Order: sequence, then C-alpha cells, then structure tokens
Amino acid sequence: MPDFADELGPGYLNLVVRRVSQRIAAAGDAYMRQTGVTAAATSTAILAFVARRQEAPLADIAHALGYTHQAVAKAVDILEHDGLMESRASDKDLRKRLVSLTRKGKREAELVDEVAERAAEVFDDVFSEIGVDLFKALRAFETALGRRPLEGRLVETRHARRTTRSQPARRRKPGAE
Repeated sequence: MPDFADELGPGYLNLVVRRVSQRIAAAGDAYMRQTGVTAAATSTAILAFVARRQEAPLADIAHALGYTHQAVAKAVDILEHDGLMESRASDKDLRKRLVSLTRKGKREAELVDEVAERAAEVFDDVFSEIGVDLFKALRAFETALGRRPLEGRLVETRHARRTTRSQPARRRKPGAE
C-alpha cells in the first residue's frame, strides 16, 4: 500500500517533516537513555546553547532555537528540577531570567555533544545513501522562506492564478489556424 504522503504530494511537506522529526526524536531519546543522558531530546538544544555561552537569558535561547519563550521556560524549569541548570535574575534587568549549567549540567552537555557527534555521522551516512545532504537542503529551504515567507508565496501564487484566469481568451481571426 503506497504511503498517503505520496498521494498527497509536496503540498503536505509538513506531514513528512513532522513524521521524520518524530522518528529522530524517538530514536534520539531511546539512544540517549542508553548513553546515560537524562534530559529529554527536546531539551538538549537548550543545554547545548547554554553550554556554549556559559549563561544566557531565556529570551535569547528561545530566539536562537525558534522555540517560544514559554516552552523554553518550561524546559528550563524541568532542567533546574533535575539539577542540570540554575537560574537567577539579571543584575541589569530583574525581569530577565539568566540560566547557566550546574556541574552536573556541564557533564550532561558533554554527553549530549558526544551523542550529537554520533548522530551527525549517522545522518551523513543516510545523506550519502539518499544522495542529498538533507541538513543543508533544509537550511537552504529555511533561508529561502526567511527571504520570502511561505504565506506570501502562497498569496502570490493564488493571485497569479486568478489574474491568468480572469484575462479574456484571445479571439482568433477568421481563417487563422
């Protein structure tokens, strides 16, 4: 039985991307448990970001990762509860919450980096197998949509089709073939 995504086609790219993302996350979670990583796969990018900056405001993390501020705050709360992060109010702006890694969090971030290196090797192997560097392709796709957002492109396409359809058909001159 053919996959329904193939029947739907590229207009449902989000379906395929979501399914691939879920597979990566599930496999990543399972593998990380085997390596001793305790943080959820969805929180590892937060750990990696903070590890590379020593200390970071929640807003900067959210912006860099494309997460909502609320999602980052929730993940950080869990990471704090697990003893991997600590937070404090900024000296300059008490509304800003700055987070840093604990000693335990730094060890966890090192484990996460090791897993990410192995994942990169596996992804490179898959990219060779399929003949496409999917990471580079998706980053290029993301950049293109940053230049001209999808919604605008959809509106332009709709407008162009309407304009084409609304133009009167050209009449042929009698006797012309």
